[in-house]
Amino acid sequence: MSAQDSELMELGGKFIKAFHHMSHPVRIHQENNQLMKECIAQFGKVLAQMAGGEELEILLWRGRFFLQGEKLLYRRETFPLINEMMEYFPQRGLQGLRFLPTFRKASFKDFIIFARLLDEAAMQEDPPSWLERQLADNGLQWLEILREMDDIPPDIELRRKEKAKQTYLQALTTVKEVAQKVSQRSVAGIRKARRLAQTMVDLVLEDETLMLGLSTIRDYDDYTYTHSVNVALLSMSLGRRIGLSQAFLEQLAICGMFHDLGKVEVPKDIITKPDMLDTGEWEHIRRHPLIGVHRVLRLHASRDMRSRVVLGPFGHHLNYDLSGYPRLHFTETLTLFGKILRIADTYDALTAERAYRPRSFSPDEALRMMWERVGVEYDPVLLKTFINMMGLYPVGTVLKLDSGELGLVVDYPSESERTRPQVLLLVDDGQGSLRGSEMLNLADRDQKTGSYERQIVKCLHPSVLGIQPSEFFLQEAS
Repeated sequence: MSAQDSELMELGGKFIKAFHHMSHPVRIHQENNQLMKECIAQFGKVLAQMAGGEELEILLWRGRFFLQGEKLLYRRETFPLINEMMEYFPQRGLQGLRFLPTFRKASFKDFIIFARLLDEAAMQEDPPSWLERQLADNGLQWLEILREMDDIPPDIELRRKEKAKQTYLQALTTVKEVAQKVSQRSVAGIRKARRLAQTMVDLVLEDETLMLGLSTIRDYDDYTYTHSVNVALLSMSLGRRIGLSQAFLEQLAICGMFHDLGKVEVPKDIITKPDMLDTGEWEHIRRHPLIGVHRVLRLHASRDMRSRVVLGPFGHHLNYDLSGYPRLHFTETLTLFGKILRIADTYDALTAERAYRPRSFSPDEALRMMWERVGVEYDPVLLKTFINMMGLYPVGTVLKLDSGELGLVVDYPSESERTRPQVLLLVDDGQGSLRGSEMLNLADRDQKTGSYERQIVKCLHPSVLGIQPSEFFLQEAS
């Protein structure tokens, strides 16, 4: 993130905080109240800082705030306020607000009127229309109401999708390069991997859903490498959910990228063998975490970094009950990174096509299978957090609806209710394949009956339809 972007994000957090503090006291205090005066003054100050000499636009889209077209990063101290503001805007039918440069001429009384009108709008039958009339009647010409819409300005979408796509491809190339150098016994550094890890963390913090969409990339020929990048993305997302700092998320990303480094020593015919492995072949597989530890310790990096990165690869096949491999004789505890990688590694492996099983599992099937082993193979708290993060139907799942339509899960409109996703309808492109059509919110209800407009009939694995979900997430960034 550039210094300019970082400053914008810092001011963005202050803006949300000032907006929140202004909108609440107005409900109970008169305009001559000292607290009210201080909140209004602080809001005006932050607004001026954010806008500079230009207009300022704040948008709420897909559960995230955009300030001046840039996604607002969530920081721990502002997260509760942001959650409240996410409810505040939809209650008033607002997609956002646009403050025109003339707001600088607004008086203290103008801001009081503005805050009270926003508060009262929630009780109106048509809040946006009511607000527009009231703003005009009170001469508040420096504010424009942005109504709820289906799409965010395309340049915002394009920029972040292109950045995400390029970062994924660079991470894939870096993992390959390091693995090849390791297999040739030459010195491999992780400086590039560290830079990419920092970018990946920024992207996960900016748009977790997009990065989860990227984690559905599948490449059978390059499975080990795409799997490693996918595990890094899934692990970072889980780490973010449990509140790990950015520094720890970066280390977790590197652990994910290199967790299978030991597989460079495993013959490819064993990895791709369609039949059951014999005892000798299975021993090759069981040794790869320890081989990975040796390879990580030989990477060109500081001793401190190697010691941090080595923990994840060592423990990613150890179970919560200390079974699994490698066999432990000296500890009764598992590392947090190892437990996180255990979950991410298993989920990505179950949902990928593998030579040794007849079919891959759909995302929801994989989560159910993992939950059956909670407390044995997986940490209960971490797995529950992972399932809540992924949703009942994880991003990348294909749903067949009672209308006969097919929908690709791309997001959840509400962070608190992850059972009825937003889907991209898939239609025949006339050339024997599928293309994305319109977006559909499966949480929408029929106004007369109150029942859901569409019901979910069953889940399908994308491979059954011959599609890769990631292509639909990145279709604007090709």
